[in-house]
Amino acid sequence: MEECSMDRVYAFTDEYGGFGWNLVNPTVSSNYIITAIIVKESDLETFTVQSEAIRKKYFQAGEMKSSKVGKNHRRRQLILNALMPLPFKIFSVCIDKRLCLENMNAQGLKYKTSFYKFMNNIVHKELRRAFQTITIIADEIGGSDYMKSFCKYVANHQDIPNLWGDADFSFSVSRSDSRIQVADFISGTLAYIYDSGKKSAESPDYLHLLRSKIIRIEQYPKIYSDYVLEDSATAEDYDEPIAKLCFAQAVHFIEKNESSDDIEVQAQIIVLKYLLFRFMNNSTRGYIYTSELKGQLESTEMGHISDQVFRNKIIGRLRDSGVIIASSQKGYKIPSKQRELYDYVNHDAKIVIPMLARLKRCRDLVKLATLNEVDLLDHDEYSQLRSFFDSSC
Repeated sequence: MEECSMDRVYAFTDEYGGFGWNLVNPTVSSNYIITAIIVKESDLETFTVQSEAIRKKYFQAGEMKSSKVGKNHRRRQLILNALMPLPFKIFSVCIDKRLCLENMNAQGLKYKTSFYKFMNNIVHKELRRAFQTITIIADEIGGSDYMKSFCKYVANHQDIPNLWGDADFSFSVSRSDSRIQVADFISGTLAYIYDSGKKSAESPDYLHLLRSKIIRIEQYPKIYSDYVLEDSATAEDYDEPIAKLCFAQAVHFIEKNESSDDIEVQAQIIVLKYLLFRFMNNSTRGYIYTSELKGQLESTEMGHISDQVFRNKIIGRLRDSGVIIASSQKGYKIPSKQRELYDYVNHDAKIVIPMLARLKRCRDLVKLATLNEVDLLDHDEYSQLRSFFDSSC
């Protein structure tokens, strides 16, 4: 693994929704969304200046709040388009309270303390895995019960070695901090994707609009078995059995290794979750560039790694574990059609077959020159290669 210095990142956090389980009440959100706007320390000044300029342009003396824009989708898109060039990424956790009630023993979650403890554990685990050096900044005045609970939760776990790495927590005043207001605006926008009371056919494709900024959106609870692949198919050559197999293999790896403390396994899970996130959303089914996938690891202990390390220790190890990942010159993806499996076969065949041909030619020349007295593959560690070449003669 390459040595690297991990840049500190800043996470400006805010939420959409609130505690409450009377989901038939239209004022109660079906989802609780926690968003962290992630900014590298080297980009902090630029982000601060530019986010404040956008606030002034579109909100004048007021706060940049999602609720002020509401269902005015044209205005929301204008503001989002203005925000897109800024140097930040989005990391969100979206909790579907309906699925909690339907698929989990959610009786205990009906109590506010238990609900926040449940969320704290989720957010804590995901941020700890993704970011080694992080400063979390939340609203100081009028801050939600959740953020107060979260900071208390982390403070109580600081005595566990390496639990948070180099982590810090501080508060700012949201009404005068446009950076936290960006988190509010993004959380509110994500509600138009996930919250049953917000999303509609009239809502623009916000997920596609935010695509370049999203690190990951973690959805809980994870009811993978309820994900209907055929409803997501848009291509004519979509192959349901292949898609379901590849999807199931990826999910199995995550469920089996979720609690691993191994740094490389954690990195593999981060990359695989991003591949799955893209797989599970129609508009983002394309191949993902290696640089984009490596970017998911920059703030982890893996840090900045070479393409070769990424291929060997991330993609290669996932494939060794039975995860099916298609690859081509365009990048990687979870396959959903037969053609994508052939992309993988053809891509690797162009590499493997010439290598094997060169090795065979070298072996044959040495055997010929030494009258068969020297066989380069006549060692136990090369028995598989020797059998392969001998059987193909």
